[in-house]
Amino acid sequence: MDLVSLKKSLQEVLDFLAGEGRTNANCWAADMFFCLSEGWERDWTEQNLPEDFHEVLALMGEALHDTVGSPEIASNFDCLPEQLLDRVRNLRTETNG
Repeated sequence: MDLVSLKKSLQEVLDFLAGEGRTNANCWAADMFFCLSEGWERDWTEQNLPEDFHEVLALMGEALHDTVGSPEIASNFDCLPEQLLDRVRNLRTETNG
């Protein structure tokens, strides 16, 4: 698995959601994409996706949808785009340790 590309892609999505793309529709769409992707957790495990990546992907399907309408809820679950972006920036890949 190309963790460097995955990390870069997650950063781009979350940068967008934390900035100009911070709309209710965009946050709901991203949340639903990860929330409704049944069976992915098994696929992530089979692909030997590191646990910290797995956690970020799972969080993106929890309360990201509350970002605009109920930001205090999203914040409480560490699911605001900027909170998730901080986690992604700290993910370890082959090139950064």
